[in-house]
Parts: sequence; C-alpha cells; structure tokens
Amino acid sequence: MPNRQFFSFRRRELRKGAALRAWSRAWAPRIPDRVPLGRRVVSLVSSALMVLATAVVMLALPSATADAATASPGLPDVTIHATTTPMTNGGGSAINVTAACPSGSTLFGGGAFLDRSSSAANTPSNGLKLNGTIPSDASGNPVTDGASTPSNWTAVAGFGGQNETGDQATAFANCATGGPTTTVVKVSAPVGPSTGSTPNTTTATCPSGTSLLSGGALGVPATEASFKPIASYPSDAAGNPVADGTTNPDSWSAYGSAGVSAADEQVTAYAVCSTDTTVNVQVARVDAPGPQTGSTFTTTTAPCVAGDRLLGGGVLADQGLNVEPQQGVHLRGSFPSDASGTAVDDGAVNPTSWTGVVQAGGQPTPGTQSSVFAMCATANGVQVPTGAIGGILLTGLVALAFVGYQLNRSLSRRRAARS
Repeated sequence: MPNRQFFSFRRRELRKGAALRAWSRAWAPRIPDRVPLGRRVVSLVSSALMVLATAVVMLALPSATADAATASPGLPDVTIHATTTPMTNGGGSAINVTAACPSGSTLFGGGAFLDRSSSAANTPSNGLKLNGTIPSDASGNPVTDGASTPSNWTAVAGFGGQNETGDQATAFANCATGGPTTTVVKVSAPVGPSTGSTPNTTTATCPSGTSLLSGGALGVPATEASFKPIASYPSDAAGNPVADGTTNPDSWSAYGSAGVSAADEQVTAYAVCSTDTTVNVQVARVDAPGPQTGSTFTTTTAPCVAGDRLLGGGVLADQGLNVEPQQGVHLRGSFPSDASGTAVDDGAVNPTSWTGVVQAGGQPTPGTQSSVFAMCATANGVQVPTGAIGGILLTGLVALAFVGYQLNRSLSRRRAARS
C-alpha cells in the first residue's frame, strides 16, 4: 500500500519548487531571448523602416541644407566687378565700357547689358544694340589669339542708324579667387554675316590640355548700322549649341546678322580656357519663345544648380536650329543676374544665374526664340550621400541585413535552449 506520508511530502516539495521558479521569473532580469519571436520581428522591422524613413527625410531636406552639403570647398568664389557708362555716341558708332578684375583674382568670363538709365523710359529704341562682349585689355581692345590670363572684360555698345539720349552700357567682369589662376584665350577666325537663312558660324575651340570656362563675341565695324552679333554660346567644335546639362564643352561659337551684308562685316568668337583641367563645368540652358512682336524684347534667365558657381554665360537668337531670325532681331544683354533676371550690382559675390535680353526690330518676328546658357562650375560629382537614390538603397540593404542577422541570432539561441 502506497506510503501516504511520502506522497504528501512529494506534493509539498513540488509546490515549493513551483513557487521558487515563479519567484525567480519575477525577479530575474529580462533578457532579449525571452521576448516572443513575433514581437521581436515587429521590433526589428520597425527599426529598419525607421532607418529607411530617415534616409528619405534627408533626401527631402530643405534646399539650404542640401546647398551646404553639395557646395564644395574646392569651388572658386566669383565676385562681379561692374562698370556703367552713359551712352552719348551718335548713330552708326559704338563705345567701349570696360570692367577690370583686381589683383589677386582671375577673369573667368564677363557680360554686358545695354538699357535705359533709371531716369529714362523703360524700353530703349530699336537702334540700341550690343556689338560685342569680349575679354580685352584695359583700353577695351580685344585680346589676340593665345592671350594669357587677361584681366578685363569689355562691352561694345552701339547704335544703329539712330541714337537716343538716356541709354547706358554696363560691363561685367567675373573675377574668381580660390580656383585656377591661369587662363588662355582662343580666338576664332572672323566670318561675315550669313547670306541666307543659315547662320554663318565661327567657332573657337580650347587648346588640348585646357578646359572651357566661358566666352564672348565681337561684331565689327560699328559703322555698319544693321550689323551685329546675335549669338554667343557654348558649342561643340562644329558650332552646334550644347544642350542643357552638357558637361565640359570645349568650344565657343558666334554668328552675326545684317539687313544688308557688306564685305567688311565680321564676327569673331572668343573662348576663355583654363589651363587647370580639373575644373568641372556644367551648362544650364533655358529656351524661351520671343521676341515675336515688333519693338518688344524678351528676358530669359538660366540658373545654375544650387551649390554650383556661375563662371560666365551666353545667349543666341534663332528660329530653330541653324535658322536665323528676321534681320531686325538684336541682342541688348548677356550678363550675370539674380533668378528674376535683374542684373547684379558691382561687388556681388557668387551670383546664381545668367540672363540674356533679345529685342526685335520694328517688324514682327514670328518663330523667334531665345536661348540662354549659364556656365556653372560643379563640385566634380560630390553630392549629399543620402540624397542619392543609390545611397537610400544602400541604407535600406544595410538595415534589412541587420534585421536578418538579429532574427538568425535569435532563432539559433532558441534552438540551443531547447536542445
């Protein structure tokens, strides 16, 4: 017959053991392996999603943060030096207005703007025309082919058959510090105006071992009232204008237009080239219709990407690729500006945009369009690491790999505990 005292003792011992185990569980520190596996999966996946969300938020950070990250300390700082002069010359003539870079800076490019003075009416007459925007000596004379590191930029401001009072001309010199210190200018062979609808283009190509920074164009003589350059732009070696986003073009092209062609009319292109080939330049191009109504003008602005540096720019007027507009169309400006197209003041630092002003003559000019080009120094491909799609995907893969590692570790411990 079973011993009742034994079984009673056994039951008491079992109850004591159960109580002891319960007490141990209550007071023992919780370790990760005791968290239910389902809860652990949810926790780890949530962590991974938080990592991915952080990457996406960084991609969408305000532009001020992105600008600070994309701007490279290796980019030059560009200060604009501008000179403005009233135009008192007569019809069929031009004046030179020259802006100079100070010692210790390097001329990377420049521009010109012809307009009414602040006290005059807003729209100039159709006779006001830009005859040139060029690298020059201190007297405004154009530099010769192969010129090394010029420090002046000249606006050649002309009148056609008639002049007027109240006009002014401004020259802009884009002067850089903290970048390349030596440049060489390549000057094209001069050509005359076209004899049909196809532009007669001239092109200056940077020498081997150099890189294009900017350029300009000159039309002579000023005594030919209807002759003027209507295009000055970055191109390929064949003279074709480059597309928006083109990197490191090597040439600068120009062409002119006249109501009546003459044997002495010539247009020349100037390419400003850096001897430092590590400079990385990207072109921003904006195309806009107009001017297409007589005696009106079109202002078009091309901005550099935030964080880049504006080096120079150009403009062309046409009726489509390789088609010249009506002969009355002329340029009044190609200059550094703010995003709204307003010319920057003397002393402006690191402007962001380039603007072109194209004016029609007295006749309608259907089909005319304006293209503006900004030459922008970039940070050689340096971007915000998490701002790129590849960076986000890499972050996600790392997060998911971490989840897999933790799950595998947890399962291994559970199997070891059961064995």
